[in-house]
Amino acid sequence: MGKVKQTGARASWLLAGAALVSVLLASPVFAQDNEAVAEEGEGEILVVGVRKRDEEIQTVPISITAYSAEGLAERNISNFADLGNATPGLNVTSIAGGTTQQIFVRGLAPANTTTDLNVEANVGTFIDGIYQTSRNTLDMISVLDVGQIEIAKGPQSALFGRSTFAGALSIATRRPARDFEGNISATVGVDEDYRIRGSVSVPLGDKAAIRISGGYLTYDGWGKNAADTSDNLGGTEKYAISGSLQLKPSDNFTATLSGFLTHSETEMTPVTQVPITAFNCGTTNATLGLRQQVCGGLTASKVSNLSTDIPDTLAKARQVSMELDWELDGVRIVSTTGLTRASNRAYNDYDGTSAGVTMGVCGLGAGCLAFAPFFGAPVPYTRLTSVNLYSTGLEKVKTFSQEIRLQSANDSPFQWILGGNYFEQKIPVAAGGIGADSRGLAANERLVQVNPLTFPATGVGGYDFTANGFLTTNPSSGQLFSSWSKASTKTMSIFASLGYEFGNLRVNAEGRYNIDRKRAQVFSVSNPTVAPNVNQLIVGTTVPAAGLFPVTGPLIAKTFESFAPRVTLDFKAADDVLLYASASKGVRSGGFNTANAVSTTGILASEVAYDEEANWTYEAGIKSQWMDKKLLVNLSAFYVDWTNAQVSSFTENPTAVNPVRIIRNIGGIKTKGFEALVEVKPIEMLGIGGSVTFSDVEFGAGTYDGGTVTQCVIGTGAAATAAPGCPPVIVVTTPSGAVRAVPSIEGLRPARSVELQWNLHATLDAPISDEWNASARVDVNHTGPSFNNIINTITFGNRTLTNVRLGFSNDRFSIALWGNNIFNKVYAANAINQPRAGLPVSFVVPEVYLGELRRFGVTASAKF
Repeated sequence: MGKVKQTGARASWLLAGAALVSVLLASPVFAQDNEAVAEEGEGEILVVGVRKRDEEIQTVPISITAYSAEGLAERNISNFADLGNATPGLNVTSIAGGTTQQIFVRGLAPANTTTDLNVEANVGTFIDGIYQTSRNTLDMISVLDVGQIEIAKGPQSALFGRSTFAGALSIATRRPARDFEGNISATVGVDEDYRIRGSVSVPLGDKAAIRISGGYLTYDGWGKNAADTSDNLGGTEKYAISGSLQLKPSDNFTATLSGFLTHSETEMTPVTQVPITAFNCGTTNATLGLRQQVCGGLTASKVSNLSTDIPDTLAKARQVSMELDWELDGVRIVSTTGLTRASNRAYNDYDGTSAGVTMGVCGLGAGCLAFAPFFGAPVPYTRLTSVNLYSTGLEKVKTFSQEIRLQSANDSPFQWILGGNYFEQKIPVAAGGIGADSRGLAANERLVQVNPLTFPATGVGGYDFTANGFLTTNPSSGQLFSSWSKASTKTMSIFASLGYEFGNLRVNAEGRYNIDRKRAQVFSVSNPTVAPNVNQLIVGTTVPAAGLFPVTGPLIAKTFESFAPRVTLDFKAADDVLLYASASKGVRSGGFNTANAVSTTGILASEVAYDEEANWTYEAGIKSQWMDKKLLVNLSAFYVDWTNAQVSSFTENPTAVNPVRIIRNIGGIKTKGFEALVEVKPIEMLGIGGSVTFSDVEFGAGTYDGGTVTQCVIGTGAAATAAPGCPPVIVVTTPSGAVRAVPSIEGLRPARSVELQWNLHATLDAPISDEWNASARVDVNHTGPSFNNIINTITFGNRTLTNVRLGFSNDRFSIALWGNNIFNKVYAANAINQPRAGLPVSFVVPEVYLGELRRFGVTASAKF
């Protein structure tokens, strides 16, 4: 697996675990696993906690998808990509090294890819009830001791608050059992896929129990690299250790202390860049005579050609939480305290090729800039050279949370909750950097853009503002930074829920008043001409020393206040038929753009802050079981009115250098859609089912994209027209006060918004002896295409994947043969657009990430 190596200790752990499985297969029974949770529609009903109390999933008037640990295994779900592919209405994307994980529900895709953690997610992720700020350290379900995953669709802001604008994803680790029990599993798969995971739960007398768990995996990856055919791309090594201690000194009091730590090292994801010769629409670049936009579908390649010295992305996370639960005369008092730490250092091949970018060399030192201070100047060069460029992103996150709530017992006809929550988030350092290889240059030499079609040996070209400012002799791991930022958020909220049952009719009203106090500050260098030897090095994820970045930006501070209600009505039409309707408000806080400083080469002052966005979601549905629970039918329809939408685009500053994406408010979005889930068991051993989510999402009137004017608008003012393949043009006054002709996006879809997802599956469970059962499952999962930009010129991601599993099990042991994507479908799992070194900044080049290809393996498990 190349740079991702097993250490001796970890390799020994893996071998010891495999030996332990074989020992357990031959050892007597110690204790039986008393856990009994199954999937909805398959004989038993999951219990979920999306309304801060335990309820059977079929009795909750919210659209929910939930998986037990067994359900995850049955569907071959071992990472977030698998989870997104298997769950209609859920879409998960990531970029280099598995970073910047974005989770979307019902096509409500938020701002485009951004690494700025000050930008709230629109689907909040919680582990053991604790909100996870970092989007780069989440995908550890393959090694964590996961007990259950719940995806609640629609706004959950009323009870969960932070970043649950469109939904919430909750991961619960397993808790100690009252009896001694344990389990262990080991997996061997193709492409050096080795995994082991196990746990043991031990009672400590009658009033306490402890559970300790661990997991480890190593995987060589799935993409080929032409630069090194001996090593796959996408390889990873991960491990997690978790534990929980539960004390129950009396029948009415329980204290649970839990925690985990995770560690992952991940290679570059297989990725290719679209060549500029494939740009086929938009305006025409006057210098090159090429179109400046791409129209059409993107195709992923099974073979990349990336530099072989890119460091692995390193992500670490740890969490400690304490839950105290008292029951006093029909009232529960619940306190949840959480402390998290996370850090991430990610790396990418910025030029997308092992050969580097061909550039001209100007030998006049600072005089290379004398010809013109900015773009398009005819700077002379006397020779050509190839330059490799690498990019990096880093972050460090600390959070503390405390929630206290009082609530009624579950069996009361009058149900209520009253609670308060305090959350503090600190991001002491976040930054993005670039390294351009200077080892082939003399001290007085600078890099010049050349014609990428003909590569003249000498001539003139534009001074390259991406490469020259980041020249270094250690470009792969010693990237330089022009700025870094720190940020913090303090959130205080109170929430309440009131509900009453009038016979078969139940009414429930919830609401949360929320205050977010945000602060951010940017530290940068003064380098308006983007000269070498000015940008600075940041080691690991350490906070830079005072004065290293001498330009201290103003402290940006703003308070955002909001109220998010939800009202639900449900009617029990029969014992197993629930009709429901709801109206709920989702709120996503505003924030600041801090990745680039305000300057002539950065962003505009008017682009620093953006406001909160909100949506009202109206939903009606039915949850039902028929024919003695042999048939399950759940249906829902929803309408979303999204206002003041936050979307991502590039700065409108015409002199920006290396522009990164910023968030801005642009107007409204309307969504209408439906979901359906059907499960049927015609006979006891056979199950057939499927689910579908359709979501029609459109930008509203007056919305526009000010970041693609150069690529899509011909002319200015009222006489401006749209370039070929681009949306129509309208004239607006931008937040900076400028009157501009811009592309209208009215009627278009947000980036990464998937319209259609569906799943079909069949299961077979048959006894083959008095003790052993055979089981088989086939899943066919479809995810439709989405756009990777808000002007809707580029599509990606259309795929239909087939997964299979064949298993044999008894009360203690199981063995399963499994395969994912068995027909080896090649598809683009994600695609992002960025400016590139060696090209005019007007060329925003798509990079296309290859989805995981076919995987086969065998998993053996034992319970004791």
